[in-house]
Amino acid sequence: MKKTIIAALAAAACLAGCSETQTTDAAAKQYGAYMIVKGENYEAQYLVPYAASLGPIYAKYGGEYVAFSTSYDTLEGQETAQAIIISGWPNVDAANEFWTSPEYREAIKLRDGIGQFTVVVVPALPAN
Repeated sequence: MKKTIIAALAAAACLAGCSETQTTDAAAKQYGAYMIVKGENYEAQYLVPYAASLGPIYAKYGGEYVAFSTSYDTLEGQETAQAIIISGWPNVDAANEFWTSPEYREAIKLRDGIGQFTVVVVPALPAN
């Protein structure tokens, strides 16, 4: 049951264009910034409406999903996140514009009271 719910959450997170081709293209693409989201203490099924709302908002501000996993290797330290999601953005300003946009401010209400989340934006290293 838990794996089914997590699969539903992952599918919802990739709605609106997270096809296999896009994922392959995204993996090779250079981004100007990355948004890293770590979530814990949540029930995945309650996040499905929130996750499903994000695809069009990401697209509007130039964001794409790069990675999503509930199974990862911690190589040092202690990590307690249930899931880690990484998205790529044209630059830090675009990621911040998404975060403060009216569309996202409305969507995030769907997540209120469901778990704890840490969200950071980091600039990418300059291309060679």
